[in-house]
Amino acid sequence: MSFYKKLATVFALSLSSISLAQPPAPPSIFPRGCESSDFAFQKNFLVLNQFGKQSFYLIQNHSNQAIELEHYETKPDAFMSPKLEAKLGPSHWSAFASDIPHLYFQCFVRQQDGDTRVEINCSDVLDVCKYPRVKFALSNQGNYWVSTDKVRQQVLTDATAKGIFLHW
Repeated sequence: MSFYKKLATVFALSLSSISLAQPPAPPSIFPRGCESSDFAFQKNFLVLNQFGKQSFYLIQNHSNQAIELEHYETKPDAFMSPKLEAKLGPSHWSAFASDIPHLYFQCFVRQQDGDTRVEINCSDVLDVCKYPRVKFALSNQGNYWVSTDKVRQQVLTDATAKGIFLHW
């Protein structure tokens, strides 16, 4: 009878360890070192760079249609603000460098006629991450699209080729 008690104890312990085991975390779509931080979705907008420090963001279009991102000027007294636009195909990535706080982007899709743009909610189509420990050379700081509408690895290669050190 003691054999059966030992067997029952081993069986019970193995069941308890199974129920305590955590399922594996789903793989991240973001590359190593890129964190989901320092951005927000407000209304239909994507808002980057809360503090205005030089930052590097990766943006992915996870929808099944091409989208367009366009900078939305929130300051009425901005003079000659650069037009920051990018197109992103389905599942494609872009990289954006920013040193301006609270930078707003609108998202659009083209209607089938090809001429009409319709505003959409950026949170429905974009995944965003930031490299919090990125290093920029003095010559490549600022507010600009580093690379647009490419597969993730090519966007990272383009950033590195421009002297941006994606540090983690």
